[in-house]
Amino acid sequence: MESRQHRDGSPRSRGDGDEDMKTIQNVDKNVSSSMQNDTSNSNSNSNENGKEYEFTFDCSVAKVGGQSSSFIEPDLSTMSASSIGEASSSSSNINWNDDRNDSASLSDSVQTFPKEFGRTYHAYRAGSYAFPNDTPEQERLELQGECIKMLMGNSFFFAPLSHSRPPRAILDVATGTGDWAIHMGDMFPDSLVIGTDLSPIQPAEVPPNVHFYVEDSSDQWDFTERFDYIHSRATAGCWSDFETEVVEQAFNALEPGGWFESQEVDCNVCSDDNTLDPDGPVVAWCNDLIAASVKLNRPAIVGAHLKEMFERVGFVDVQQHRFKMPINGWPRDPHLKQIGYMWGTNVLEGLAAFSYQLFNKAFERTSAQIEVSLIDVRRDLVNPRIHCYMPAYIVFGRKPYPHEVRAT
Repeated sequence: MESRQHRDGSPRSRGDGDEDMKTIQNVDKNVSSSMQNDTSNSNSNSNENGKEYEFTFDCSVAKVGGQSSSFIEPDLSTMSASSIGEASSSSSNINWNDDRNDSASLSDSVQTFPKEFGRTYHAYRAGSYAFPNDTPEQERLELQGECIKMLMGNSFFFAPLSHSRPPRAILDVATGTGDWAIHMGDMFPDSLVIGTDLSPIQPAEVPPNVHFYVEDSSDQWDFTERFDYIHSRATAGCWSDFETEVVEQAFNALEPGGWFESQEVDCNVCSDDNTLDPDGPVVAWCNDLIAASVKLNRPAIVGAHLKEMFERVGFVDVQQHRFKMPINGWPRDPHLKQIGYMWGTNVLEGLAAFSYQLFNKAFERTSAQIEVSLIDVRRDLVNPRIHCYMPAYIVFGRKPYPHEVRAT
């Protein structure tokens, strides 16, 4: 058992810490049958001092877009009508700005969450984020993070971090429940880990090197020190302009040689074998969600544009990894089947929450109208004869050293 501590130093137990440690440099080289290389970059680079470093993971990825090499084979046993009902049941010396809102000591106004559509929402900068922050949503966020981790071969990151030279400071942007930041604090006990979010929904008991702050990361970042690694995950729909609000600010907040990594699952449901009706309820819901998010200036499609954003801002050694996130248990591969069941649950649990604010504000639909429209969407999402997935993108890049910038 690994020991975790309260912020006051008292111990806390955590049973899965040892397993987390194993994932750092032991990424499964056969994450799924749908993966293949998608990079022309070298796996070895030189830092400013001329020393060589190697990437600490296998660069296998899944192509999205219907290539035969990335086709996910369906489980034929799920194609019968009887199977459809069964499927549905399934510490640091860094001096940080003292003005920050530490989530351990907040005013009542920030912690008094407004209620709408039977759900609670963040109070700080109320209305700037369309999704709830209540207990069901927190549980869904943690399930979502687990699905992404599993799709990545049980790794929390793909950037080349190591224990021999651990990152001095790590930032998790839009940390949500803080689960990723807490795991990183366990894996890198000598690193300072900072998580920021609009909602103070993180646990009180965290590793002593992990700190959470309430802030709006679309505002100008005012960190007094720079980071070695910055991370964001599943933040589509949070930003009016991900490139300027996050990618550019991450670039400026990094030390030269530091890494920024973004892990996104785009909300456009796809199928490679024509089992998804392009005029059906799932595609219609997706199209409405994308249109509403654009109308409200919070675009839901981010992942497909990440690589170009990184390169435009100035990151080097940019690598993109593309995956297919299956919805429900239709894949034949056991690993993808498990992920599919979990991601299907994630989508079903979040379906109403994804829809209420966006459809009400963009299209003036009532909650009753929204619920009626979701009935057929739910039915098709649990149908294993519909082989659908969402495209996932893992992109990371390095901030160049000054001499590299001069050389260009």
